[in-house]
Amino acid sequence: MQQINPSPATTPIQTNAPMANALDLKDIHLPEQITNYPVAYGWWLLAIIVLIAIASLMIKMRQRAKLKHHQQQALQQLKNSPNMDDADVITLLKWAAMQYFSRGQLAKLYGEQFQQFLIQQLPIKHQQKFTQLSQQAFTEQYQAKPIEPRTDNSQNLQQAATLWLTYALPPKVKAVATTTANDQLGASV
Repeated sequence: MQQINPSPATTPIQTNAPMANALDLKDIHLPEQITNYPVAYGWWLLAIIVLIAIASLMIKMRQRAKLKHHQQQALQQLKNSPNMDDADVITLLKWAAMQYFSRGQLAKLYGEQFQQFLIQQLPIKHQQKFTQLSQQAFTEQYQAKPIEPRTDNSQNLQQAATLWLTYALPPKVKAVATTTANDQLGASV
């Protein structure tokens, strides 16, 4: 058998040892796995703000429901008692008003004075309708009348009471101009 000479292209090339060490290559290393924890401070801050917003919204909703409780109770009583007479409807209106306004202010009001108070609490666009529906009941409130079946007047007063309970309660906070003692002194001089 004949030996084959290896060709120069297939023979390994010998390199200088100092040149191979000059490159100093290292193995490829993957970086450490990035975790989601601990979360950045901005996310914690956002979570706290969202929780505070939700809590304050719930508190406001609870306060609003508590504020509207007496209004809803009076409206429910009107709805459940369609045969209420005028005196009972006016008493119900006075009870509902006393839940939201000063008792000292309301206790002395009756008849047309009480009607005027109720009208003042309504928005302007509903005042005329309330006056039309309730006028006869308030003028006849203290007059002697024979016992007769329910009239259209009682139905009008119930509609007026529903209107007042719906739009006047709970009362809107009105901006009150306050003056300080210095303003009063300056005005009196």
